[in-house]
Amino acid sequence: MVTEDAKKKLKLLEKETEVKKEMKKKYKYVAPDGGWGYLVAISAIISFSTTTSFLGTFGMMYDEFINEISMSSAGVTLLSGISCLAGALSGFSTSALLKLMSMRWLAFIASVTFAIGTLGTVIMTTTLMFYFTVGICQGVGLGIMFNLSCSIMNDYFDEKRVLVMNFVQTATGVIAMVAPIFVKWSIEQYGSKGTLLLIGGLTLHNFVAVLLMQPVKWHMRKVEVLESTELKLLLEENNNVEKLDTPVISMTDLEKTPTKEDLAKAIESSQTYDNKSGFRKFLESLIDTSLIRTFLLSCVGLGPALCLAADSLYVVMVPTYLYFIGWSQDNVAMAITLYGFGDLSMRVVFTIVSKWIYKLGIQNIYIVGIAVAVISRVGVMCSSSVMASMVYFTLMGVSHCSIAVLIPLVISDAVAPEKFTSAMGIWLLLTGTCSIAIGPVIGAVRDFTNSYSNAFYTLIALYAIFVVLWPIELIVKNRQRRRITLKNFKSSQLNKYPS
Repeated sequence: MVTEDAKKKLKLLEKETEVKKEMKKKYKYVAPDGGWGYLVAISAIISFSTTTSFLGTFGMMYDEFINEISMSSAGVTLLSGISCLAGALSGFSTSALLKLMSMRWLAFIASVTFAIGTLGTVIMTTTLMFYFTVGICQGVGLGIMFNLSCSIMNDYFDEKRVLVMNFVQTATGVIAMVAPIFVKWSIEQYGSKGTLLLIGGLTLHNFVAVLLMQPVKWHMRKVEVLESTELKLLLEENNNVEKLDTPVISMTDLEKTPTKEDLAKAIESSQTYDNKSGFRKFLESLIDTSLIRTFLLSCVGLGPALCLAADSLYVVMVPTYLYFIGWSQDNVAMAITLYGFGDLSMRVVFTIVSKWIYKLGIQNIYIVGIAVAVISRVGVMCSSSVMASMVYFTLMGVSHCSIAVLIPLVISDAVAPEKFTSAMGIWLLLTGTCSIAIGPVIGAVRDFTNSYSNAFYTLIALYAIFVVLWPIELIVKNRQRRRITLKNFKSSQLNKYPS
């Protein structure tokens, strides 16, 4: 017979064993991949819709004011450049500003700035006020809000990142297609000033978006790290791979104490920082300098920036070219409609096949999108058939979706989660710089040669550069990664089975 004392001792022993097992378990915090993240996605839709959906209706909204102040085409071009530069600089500065204040406070300030820009257009009376409200205020607000919205979605989602980001972009695209119809109706009902006031009121919904942008650390999931997963993480650390698929905080990291070597390295690092020049310190406060080599000077950084700038310029120039070669207004309108149809259709396709996109490779898909852009544009230039050109314009819309929509995913695939905001800022700065630089160059080519074809072939060459160079870069990086993995595996085997 087992006595009561023996039973109690047995239970205590079992509990002690369970406690020891629990203490040996390791945990990590991972992205929510749902929950409050869906409300964050809604906040991104609100932010993107209020800041970007009405960009295509610029002429409709401000035509009366531009005629009233007799603003020249050069003045409108200058306004576009100011807005682009303001957005690029503010987006680039977002990472540095987050060191001074919380994300929600920065988003709130950006929303206030953008609201001042939109509501200020109602009372503007001079060209200078036009430059300040639309160029500076709206540009600054747009740059910061775009960066923050992309960053917080990247933090909240891992496995569902492609699905959610594509859904957000699709919803924004649908709203952008409705925006011109809404603006036309509003102008007929309330006039241009009333329309600007109404749109200004819509931008105030950004404050709702800010309230939904809760820090991801409030909603992180705690999951157990299995031995295979822990080994994978260790291999990634040994491979010096900067990117992790999810934001990870190991529970065991909290229990680690610094060694003498760690303290010595910290002191040496502090002394090195003190010896740096003031300019170097200022530069490091603005940008993660490690990204200069790994991101800024790579196809992942330069490719999306240059291709998006070229894509935007092509869309602006192509209607004038079509009229120049004798297309009717109906055919031009149909071409633009098919361009939008191809774009929207591809957004839906990306949403449906989101589970397989990472398996195919985000960067691989992006390269294919650039290649389609080259083929479709060359096709339009070489085709004499209107019907064939319509097909090519649909393909242009497909390529535009790949070039524009996948950018946050491409950057997320290339950098670590904690560096995403800084990388997005660099990309925004590159895009703004490319937009400002390419426009005058392509315009000069058009005026000097008196040919749209030469201007368009110059733009096509910019796409073609990355169709050639990007795959080469991927092959080189994959070989380097494979070599490092093999080297670390051999090293681990030697340590495990010493001779």
